[in-house]
Amino acid sequence: MTPTASRSFTPADLEVLCREVVRRAGASEAAAQALAVATVEAEKRNRPAVGVRHLLDYVTALRDGRLNGHPSPTLTGSRPSALVADADGGPAQLAFDLFLPRLIDAAQSSGVAVLSLSNAFTTGELGFYVRRLTTAGLIGLVCGNSPALVSVYGSPGPVTGTNPLAFGVPQRSGSRAFDQASSATAWVNVRDAAERGEPIPEGWANDGDGEATTDATAALDGSLLPFGGVKGANIAIMVELLATLAGGSFSLDATGSSGSEPPRLGLFALAIDPTAFDATALDRVERHFARDDASGLESFGRPREPLTRIDIEESLLERLAEAAR
Repeated sequence: MTPTASRSFTPADLEVLCREVVRRAGASEAAAQALAVATVEAEKRNRPAVGVRHLLDYVTALRDGRLNGHPSPTLTGSRPSALVADADGGPAQLAFDLFLPRLIDAAQSSGVAVLSLSNAFTTGELGFYVRRLTTAGLIGLVCGNSPALVSVYGSPGPVTGTNPLAFGVPQRSGSRAFDQASSATAWVNVRDAAERGEPIPEGWANDGDGEATTDATAALDGSLLPFGGVKGANIAIMVELLATLAGGSFSLDATGSSGSEPPRLGLFALAIDPTAFDATALDRVERHFARDDASGLESFGRPREPLTRIDIEESLLERLAEAAR
């Protein structure tokens, strides 16, 4: 097999490239910076499905008018520990970072605080949001919905989005975290398999008739499946309800990857200050995960050493450049 041609970048250089691509596609400097940072963070942690490959979706959405490249996020409601915000059709990352200081202050003051965001584009890597909370010494739980892609409870077609959920626990040795979709796989993995003409594993998707398939192209006309059957479907529904608290569109009502209408999705971020409950909480968590036994806890959620060089396929770089013109 012929090796795929690629270019190697430092994270800093890749961030500059991504920012310029998004800016040329019509985004403001602030929106371009937010998307570039989130993209590179995903790539540094070896999460390419929500890295540069996903940036292509943002660039295409900017060009087609589904993503507002010049948003003005606003805080539309606030109780002491409940913040409600509108992303103005722009990147969820930009709105989240804008209101993050308020969320941190509220959590440190009240012990627990929530940011409920509506009218946002798809969330990308949820670890992006969780790491910002754990860096501030907070336990973070973040979830968001997406346009309907997943069949739940045996439905013949998609009902929920891939509806990811992530949480993280702060530690001096590096935050412990997990980040997973409610679906058996990410939609981009099916799309990429279809482009390569490769089959997908059993249990990933149904075709357009609601029948199980390993044909990636047929799956693009059908729906993804939740992980773990009903258990994954339950999590997808829970995420759907939490993500739409502030008025974000339910997955069935959100627009997909075509057209010019924004999806207007939601993001839910829960921040917990563990010291509000026990001043020694973080010390006990540190000791718990450091156990030298066969429990597997020591490796659970261990922070991955960030990549110092990132290889991006030339074909993907060409597609980004073309989409940004």
